[in-house]
This record gives sequence, C-alpha cells and structure tokens, in this order.
Amino acid sequence: MSDFNKRYIDFCKPFIDAIKEVYSTMLSSEVTASDPQIKKDATSKGDYSAIMGINGVFKSDDGEKNFKGNLILSWPEETYIKSASAMLMEEYKEVTDEIADVGMEICNITMGNAKKVLCEKGYFIEMSTPTSVSGPKHKISVLEGVTTIVTPLKSSHGEFYIELNYEDY
Repeated sequence: MSDFNKRYIDFCKPFIDAIKEVYSTMLSSEVTASDPQIKKDATSKGDYSAIMGINGVFKSDDGEKNFKGNLILSWPEETYIKSASAMLMEEYKEVTDEIADVGMEICNITMGNAKKVLCEKGYFIEMSTPTSVSGPKHKISVLEGVTTIVTPLKSSHGEFYIELNYEDY
C-alpha cells in the first residue's frame, strides 16, 4: 500500500468514528457502516446533503504536504426528517425552515470531532462553513480527478451516506 493510500485510510476513519459519536450522543441512535465504495459520478444518493471543504497541512517526519478535500453527509428525505426530529426532540413530518440547517450542524460537529483526532495524527485542518444542497438526484461537483469514497451508514432513523475525498497538492 502506498504512503498516500495509507494516509487516505487514516484520514477517513476519524470521520466515520465522529459521525457514529454524533448520532449516539445527539440523536440517540447507533450507526453501523457498510463497506466503503468509490463514487462513480456526481449524483448524490440522498435528497439533502451537507458539504464542508477541508484544507490543511499534513506534517510528518518526511516533511509537510498541503491537502484539500471535502466531507459530505447525504440523507434521503425520510432519514433526514427523522434525524432532524431526533436531534431537535420534536417530530417533523416534512423538511421545514426549522430543520433546514440540521444537516449542516451535524456536518460541522462531525468535522470538529474528527479534527481533534486528525490533529494528533499530524493533520492540521482549516475548517470551512458547511453548505447544503437539496433535491432528488442532486449533483455535487467536487475536486476534479480526485477519488471520492462513499460509505453507507445505517441508523435507527434510516440509511444515510458519508462521502470523503482527499488530495495532496
């Protein structure tokens, strides 16, 4: 396994652990991850996606490397509504203005939790403000030519997805 591939795996794991922690503590749901896959196109698997850019520096004994990437959390509408309802402790039947930002908040907390672990591994990350995209089969354009790994996640609120991409430059 190349040094880059090993770093990519090391980079992704804290995000999976972080989303599990967020769902456990804030949404009272355990999350299990299925096998990660390489994403083949820009079409989202969910109806609502929260997106956060990642930039920073990886420092090791071999020197420093700049990197960039994206964290994307994507929920089918039903899972999004159930997840937002659990987080806000109020039942919602549809996406409203009151729950429109919940996905971005989950993304932000996930990034913050992963950032702590990654810092200990030599990744110094500059966080951006999350954004969102919604609608059936919406497209998310990410870094050109960079592999995106998508991992299906299952919770008591339904299935959703975490996508990560990472590139040295």
